[in-house]
Amino acid sequence: MPDSDLSVLDSPIYRAAKVLIVTLGVAYALSTLIPFADERPAFLDTWFYSTVLVATSLLALARPILVRRNRTAWICVGAGIASWSAGDIYWSASFATVRTSEIPVPSLADVFYVGLYPLAYVGFILLARATVRRLPTSVWLDGVVTSLAAGAVFSAAALTDVLSANAGTPLAETMTNLSYPVGDLVLMVVAVAALAMVRWRNDPVWWLLGLGGAAFAVADTAYLFGLANDTYNDGTWIDGMWMIGLALMALAGSLFRRRPVDEVRGFAALLVPILFSLCALAVLIIGTLVSLHPVSIIMASGCLVAAGVRTALTFEQTRELTRTRVEATTDELSGLGNRRMLDSALPSMLGSLPAGAALPLTIVSIDHLREMNRVLGYAAGDTILNTVGRRLHEVLPAEAVAVRLGGAEIAILRTVSAGTADSIARDTENLLRSLGGPVVAGPVPVQIELSAGVAIAPSHATTSAELIHCAADALHEARANRSEVEIYEPRLRGDLHSHLLPDLLRADESEQFFVYYQPKVDLATHRPVALEALLRWRHPTHGWIEAVPLQRLAARVGLTRRLTRILLLSALQTCAAWRRDGHDLAVAADVSMAGVLDSHLPYDVVKMINKVGLPPPVLTLEIAEEALLIDAHRTATALNQFRHFGVRLALDHYGRSAPSLTHLRGMAVDELKLDPSFVEPIVDSTQDAVVVRSTVELARSLNISTVAEGVASPDLLDAVTLSGCSAAQGSMFGEPMSVDDMHNWLTSLHQAPVAKGFLG
Repeated sequence: MPDSDLSVLDSPIYRAAKVLIVTLGVAYALSTLIPFADERPAFLDTWFYSTVLVATSLLALARPILVRRNRTAWICVGAGIASWSAGDIYWSASFATVRTSEIPVPSLADVFYVGLYPLAYVGFILLARATVRRLPTSVWLDGVVTSLAAGAVFSAAALTDVLSANAGTPLAETMTNLSYPVGDLVLMVVAVAALAMVRWRNDPVWWLLGLGGAAFAVADTAYLFGLANDTYNDGTWIDGMWMIGLALMALAGSLFRRRPVDEVRGFAALLVPILFSLCALAVLIIGTLVSLHPVSIIMASGCLVAAGVRTALTFEQTRELTRTRVEATTDELSGLGNRRMLDSALPSMLGSLPAGAALPLTIVSIDHLREMNRVLGYAAGDTILNTVGRRLHEVLPAEAVAVRLGGAEIAILRTVSAGTADSIARDTENLLRSLGGPVVAGPVPVQIELSAGVAIAPSHATTSAELIHCAADALHEARANRSEVEIYEPRLRGDLHSHLLPDLLRADESEQFFVYYQPKVDLATHRPVALEALLRWRHPTHGWIEAVPLQRLAARVGLTRRLTRILLLSALQTCAAWRRDGHDLAVAADVSMAGVLDSHLPYDVVKMINKVGLPPPVLTLEIAEEALLIDAHRTATALNQFRHFGVRLALDHYGRSAPSLTHLRGMAVDELKLDPSFVEPIVDSTQDAVVVRSTVELARSLNISTVAEGVASPDLLDAVTLSGCSAAQGSMFGEPMSVDDMHNWLTSLHQAPVAKGFLG
């Protein structure tokens, strides 16, 4: 997070001062290029030049004075600029009118001039380290390659001529003159290395510092040539380059960045060291044609060696990246892909689907894998997964994608040029048979059982998320029906398209949920004894959405818990109002198994009951028959929590699949609701009537009342009455009604019982 005092750099006063100082520096640099008709005005190279140097130094030092961030680094840069400016002001005051050949070397001015270099080196390095805390080996090598290449080019261009020009001069003068190109060489190397360390960010701060160092290198080299040939004069372009170099470095510290800049990545990051390496190679080639200083040859050779190491490292990193990507998209147990591969492949295969072709997504489940893990051990389960994965690799075409979703589920994507849902189902059945052979996963071969759900794009869905949801729904249907393969069919399952999901998330805020009630009638008195509450959604454009599809849709977006509490609170509040009006009624509501196993729900239900002031037995929670298929101990523990608080429990949809009467003995329920598919056949079948009567008698012996659902005809009403059922529910007594309609229905009954054939 940037320091709060960084904002001073963006203040109007500071910005105005910065623009003024930089403008003065540029104006002086431009004046050195103007050919004056007469003699160049003396004030430009005296008091004006010195004033601009002082102002530039103050601008450079203002940054560390005003801002804490990177203070030490900017102190070094500012002090270096001030040192050079002090040296130049001293030189102008002492030697401006002296012939070049008569200027003593070294002098006090040289001390201040040379002081720039070590201070600038330290400042650049500290700034680079502050920008990038951790430097990978590849970045270090990039810095070595680029800095050595820059040093080789600069030394090849200047070092040999400068040394030859100083031949025969006194040692002190030679060392002083040599310190400038060497200092510039190191400054160039450090600046380029720093740019490489910050990964060539598109950051004006670093580019201004680098260009400032380059301007100094050009000016110093030209100055030394001028001294050697006695051609240097005050006020030439060389002085302008020095001024530009100082202004650029001072300007770098005064910039205010509102957001961090991104580093250069990909091929662009490799392009820079490649170009520098080519420059070093050019120096070596030129060195075979003309005489170059050994320093140039050594630096160019070192650059190419570092470039070779960098290339080898890049190759190794690429190979490691490839291996890592393979591992990141591969499931270790099965040898198939994982969910990342599916998420990557599915959108691209959908987008490139040819006209007339189809893309089936098949989710295969290895049934009972959890039980096999428990009985045979997890090693056996791993062996089964690995074997199924290996068999898939053998039977699937190369272009197909097979991934393990997790647990015992595997997803298969393949494109078919043509085919109906029936042909795809047959192909899937053949695939399951080829996968489902015995697996040696213990002392004896294990015969595995597989089931699959298939969704087909584009007929069932046109997006990845919808296609996965549809295939998962089809697999759920295959498990519920104990079938091998199920093709997704939304019309048969009352499913809703996923485009309604965003609307569902906002439905509660828009008050689009409504509770409807259906009466439950006592068969002995023909009077209503309870009302079943059903939650419906009134969509603004699609109209009413019934309870069953609403529950499925809510499960997709994690709204089941929320909707359960909306339903229960509304039902309890309405029931309390009816009881205050003299209607002695109970209320019932569906609760999913996820709700039953929700450890917070019993306490929330008690709070709701206490809030509306009802006795707990007034509420009956209806739980689906699937409760019989879940771990008995866990289910019994969860149900006993509700029983502990006095809430009644009913087992809903009993008989929809093959029921196990023995399970009833261990189920803590008060009521058994017989599914319509279980009771409707008793009208025409004596055997079915015997089964229902036996169920009713067993329930009565366990002190469990029975309710027949879906009673829609007088004949069925007579049959369930003869079977001994306690109550009935269905269109014979009334369809689900709104609160107002239910109030009118109850009022119309008043003292009269519900007669046979009453249709509401």
